Amino acid sequence: MLLIFAVPLAMAAQDFSAYGFRTTVAELEELLTFQRSARLDPAAKVLADWSTRLQKLQVRELERSENRYAYAVDPVRNRQIIAIRGTANLVNALLDVETWKVESPTLGIRLHRGFETAASIVFKDVEQFLVRDMPIVVCGHSLGAAEAIIVGMFLTTAGYKVDKIVASGPPKVTDAEGWKAFRDLPVLRISAAFDPVPFLPPSNLYAKAPFTQGGPLLMLLDGPYFTIIPSTFYDAISPAFKEVKKASAHFDVVDHRVWTYCERIAAKHDALIAVPFAKWENFAKPRR
Repeated sequence: MLLIFAVPLAMAAQDFSAYGFRTTVAELEELLTFQRSARLDPAAKVLADWSTRLQKLQVRELERSENRYAYAVDPVRNRQIIAIRGTANLVNALLDVETWKVESPTLGIRLHRGFETAASIVFKDVEQFLVRDMPIVVCGHSLGAAEAIIVGMFLTTAGYKVDKIVASGPPKVTDAEGWKAFRDLPVLRISAAFDPVPFLPPSNLYAKAPFTQGGPLLMLLDGPYFTIIPSTFYDAISPAFKEVKKASAHFDVVDHRVWTYCERIAAKHDALIAVPFAKWENFAKPRR
């Protein structure tokens, strides 16, 4: 019999805080939807859809990296939001594969070169809009998740108040030493069932100091279900892929798409049910 435990009645607001993730279903859904909008929609549509909810909204196209981000002030929660788009073109894809490590003179740690390059461009551009004393939420999906984490590091080092970093479908950005230096960074790593991207870059690229996720991930399963995945799960691709294959399933890029994340969080409006990590494959099916 599988062990399933429902979220207590006191957590009826669908709050993940008891599991170490300071967020709610409602907040995650809004941030993921905002990321989806920044990923898929023309700037005019982003502005039309979100200007009644958010203030000082900007959609910034970054020529050097051929990427974009949206900046806004959330007057309800009194915070700033930076939402960074994921991979959308060849230039973005080339940044993804620049997997060698470089030393960041600003942060003093070794980072994935492509992600560090892209994040630096975002940080230098967004500073013109930032209010120094207002908390900041940085969010992103895929490449945008990697950039969000590193932008959060830049912001923290520069003295800004980073409230949280919501990184969905995040690839790895640094190694254990890098995470040790930023152990207090408020990163919420969100994965979806059967998403292969959090395994990347693979650990064997740097055998002595491999890239690592650096902390647990909240995995969104089907319906009301979720689980907490230890970061070590994403250290080795082969064992995970073999285990999933035993359950007649597979990892696939379809499960990485930001709209899949949106669908999975939307299914949790009415209930949250945490399931054991060892049984997660029983509570989700790959998208097709």
